[in-house]
Amino acid sequence: MKKIYLMAVAGLFALSSCEDFLDSSNFTEANTSNYPASADDLNKELAALYGVMNQFNTDPLQSPWLVNYIMSDDANGAGGTGDVESHAIGHLMTNKENLFDNAWHNTYVGIARASAIIYAIDAFDWTGQEATRNQLLGEAYFMRGLFYLWGSQFWGNIPAYWAAAAPDPCPQQDAETVIYPHILADFVSAANLMTHGATTRGDGHATKGAAEGYLARAYMFYQGFYKKAGELATANLADVELPEQEGVSGPLTKQQVIDYLNDAINNGGYKLVEDYRLLWQYTNERTAKGNDTTPGYAYVKDLADKGKFWAGNGNEEEMFQVQFMNAGQWSGNIGMGFINQTELYLGLRCDDDGAGTANGDLNTYPFGQGWGQGTINANLWDDWSDADPRKKATILDAQAECDKFVFTTSCSEDAGYYNKKWMAITCADSNWGDHNDAYTWWGVLRKEAGQENSNGGNSFQGDHFADMVLLRLADVMLMQSELTGDATQMNKVRARAGLNPTTYSWQNIKNERRWELAAEGIRFNDLRRWSGIDGGENCEAAQALERQNGSRVNYTQKWTTMKHAASSWAKRYAATNGFLQIPPAQVRYFNDENVLKQNPGWGTDVADANMSGTPVY
Repeated sequence: MKKIYLMAVAGLFALSSCEDFLDSSNFTEANTSNYPASADDLNKELAALYGVMNQFNTDPLQSPWLVNYIMSDDANGAGGTGDVESHAIGHLMTNKENLFDNAWHNTYVGIARASAIIYAIDAFDWTGQEATRNQLLGEAYFMRGLFYLWGSQFWGNIPAYWAAAAPDPCPQQDAETVIYPHILADFVSAANLMTHGATTRGDGHATKGAAEGYLARAYMFYQGFYKKAGELATANLADVELPEQEGVSGPLTKQQVIDYLNDAINNGGYKLVEDYRLLWQYTNERTAKGNDTTPGYAYVKDLADKGKFWAGNGNEEEMFQVQFMNAGQWSGNIGMGFINQTELYLGLRCDDDGAGTANGDLNTYPFGQGWGQGTINANLWDDWSDADPRKKATILDAQAECDKFVFTTSCSEDAGYYNKKWMAITCADSNWGDHNDAYTWWGVLRKEAGQENSNGGNSFQGDHFADMVLLRLADVMLMQSELTGDATQMNKVRARAGLNPTTYSWQNIKNERRWELAAEGIRFNDLRRWSGIDGGENCEAAQALERQNGSRVNYTQKWTTMKHAASSWAKRYAATNGFLQIPPAQVRYFNDENVLKQNPGWGTDVADANMSGTPVY
């Protein structure tokens, strides 16, 4: 099992009194007079910086990947009737003031740690180690850009600074004119400072290729959402003036972004995995092959018969990911952040049908128990042609594919469709009788390797270690086609799925992104950038989300249809532009709109923003 050991280490600089507002204390007694003293010191800081992604994962419902997935039309909040948090996210509402407090906190911890490295990089002599210096600095720039990108896509105009420490006060900055040029500059710096092959692929570090991919992702969101550019391939996009910093030279052009994408595709050392199914852990050898008494997973028997199994964590298509290891506990600073809890949250709903039958054992093999959140919206299944092999590679039709799937007595917003890419997976050797011991296929692997159980004492909840893939080559190839209007890269992605080539059109590339990247947390911000800011109730994003209204769901064993909890998805999207509520405690801290102002659609006088309980269908 691949591991990245993340250490909670000291930050480099003390923040000003603004730290309480930003919630980003560095927790240190080290100071710039004695730290850092070596590259090893900065590598420890870098490990702590990557560890912030695991801190996000301590509460997956505050992580950018799961929140963006549930907010999209790919998914329902689902879970149980009492899972108001996931329902609120899915309805673009809130159910409590601190719904996103940890996300806010972790965003600024990440920014502070990245900036600390950037401003401490030359605290000692790098003679003879210049390449190491540039790689480390490039990774810090990448991570700062990433945290600002996540923060600005969540909340829009946010407090922002680009110095060693936050000023006091630290007011909101305008995302369009100030924050995004800095985000793009950080990714440009990262791409220019790092070199291909400087780190081992899949070792948890950012790479030059990842920086080039995220530069395009941020650039396309900026041009589509803020500049309302429409079809990027044909749009006349103005150059973006970037702030001065190491690795940046002059404004950023559309052609430069395309060149970066071409470099990542051609020189990054990545390639498409041979079969789309091999990207997902249900094709692992233990699950696919079965044992003497239990057949393997029938859907991938053709792969198993050829000796082809899961490409694994850090595979040749992954470009950036969150990594996990066998070190989770229910207490501590990061605790269960070392475990891929998203798999637990998206597993089959774990209570029973009232007659004693529960999901998750041999009756639903190889799909394991979990909280049943983030179920696939029925529209995604209905809209997607059966002729596309990626449909059944992505979506579990539990009623059709499992021996006996049950809708439980507490299920909500469950159409019987689950996200195969992100859910708990078992194997023939799982210990069905004791979910505390080697229940998941990862648990079996851990036990066979003689590793101590460090999963919180429960395999069902804690043995989940598949990478949370945040960027893969197929996404980069599709971005290249979308920017250039050239279908070549898009058709390579289609060919991997066994599909015939097609011509470029804006609708074709939109469709291709929807199917190739379905249920990976990408769709929501694609819809936003295709719609442009202030698009109103009739824009593409609002109308796509509104189609959830009337989609079929099961609620406590009764079939019904989805409805919004207050107004409509279109109204909520139009009111908020897809931005989240800034934590109200942060707004109250200053009580000054010149420093921090709540986002539109989230004021105390907005009746359709607050969900007091789960919708009853």
